[in-house]
Amino acid sequence: MSGRQRNVKYTRPTTRNEDSGAVCGAWAPRPGSVTDTPTALVLLGRDAAIAAREYDFDADRLSDDAVHEVGTEDGRPLRLAVRPDGEGVLCSFADSCKYFDIDPKSSTKLKASDLELPLLQGIGIQNCIRFSEDGLLLATGGKDGHLRVFAWPTCELILDEPQAHRSIQDIDISMDSGFVASTGEDSGCRVWGIEKRESLAHLQPEKDEKFGCCRFSRDAKQAFLFVSITKGKRGYIGVWNMVDWSKVGAKKLANAPISSLAVARDGKSFALGTTDGDLIIILVTKMEATRLIGSAHSSRVTELEFSKKGRSLLSLGGDATARITRLQKSEWKEWQLYAVLIGMMLLSALLFLMFFESPKSDDFWKFPMGRAQPARPPPQAVWGHSSHQEL
Repeated sequence: MSGRQRNVKYTRPTTRNEDSGAVCGAWAPRPGSVTDTPTALVLLGRDAAIAAREYDFDADRLSDDAVHEVGTEDGRPLRLAVRPDGEGVLCSFADSCKYFDIDPKSSTKLKASDLELPLLQGIGIQNCIRFSEDGLLLATGGKDGHLRVFAWPTCELILDEPQAHRSIQDIDISMDSGFVASTGEDSGCRVWGIEKRESLAHLQPEKDEKFGCCRFSRDAKQAFLFVSITKGKRGYIGVWNMVDWSKVGAKKLANAPISSLAVARDGKSFALGTTDGDLIIILVTKMEATRLIGSAHSSRVTELEFSKKGRSLLSLGGDATARITRLQKSEWKEWQLYAVLIGMMLLSALLFLMFFESPKSDDFWKFPMGRAQPARPPPQAVWGHSSHQEL
């Protein structure tokens, strides 16, 4: 990306967190974790194997060697999709898909699952596979243009579109699991309602435009569909309203075609990967670039994924390299959150005790304590002796 914009932090990549020979990859967060700390597994697909390497968020360091590796009998992994709860990963091969269980606490961190997936056998090459935010849906987009949405883990076929596109480029499921979108070079972007199993919109590129990637927003307050657009040699992001699927607008964000797109889970930012190998971080509210990592890969960026809390970005390139780029330097750890909460409770109790025992506490509560309390008045003082005489 030449001609850097103002207020854009420009950095160059380092070889510290790089892996060569990776074809596909995905984050595998610790099950039940509410933060990105201390570590997470990074799964990388390579020839006939899936390797698990450990990434330390605080130190910003990827382990030098794989902490575990499992061989794949079905050949070379093409795509990886980890369930949001981090308990398993689906791997697509040239002719089928296979599920692997993840156990970060075990020395055997990956193992083939006993889960049977008959409808995912013999389906051919899948250009993209994706779980919904709640992990209850799985969408697959085939090289043959076949779009499928399954219930997980029963693998019941919910939506079946054999001719969604000539060949599917990208797919995404909305945050509420209500919609699925897909793109194809020949036929723009299509949107389906999953529950009603019907086509809702067919978004067409304008003259001299070509659609690429698609992602739904992750901000519940603003429901949008983002689609990458190539116009000439420039990369744009188009925005469509999810209410009536009308186009809100488009903005140029890269000086090269966009080849990959990812949205952070908090919806505040998204990342672009270009055909030149650059990475660009975009602030959603302003639709402006905040950071550019130049030449992160020597060729087109093929995959992008934010970590669970958006602290780091995993990217893969057509040059068979995988890279992790740290975006945020610090984050509250789980034990720190609990420590602050307990500390606030103890401080509140201490302040209350100090005030309660101070001389001024009686003035605050407005009632005397102990022997200072007045004696109970006799009955005649209450009813009044004179009142009896008047009756």
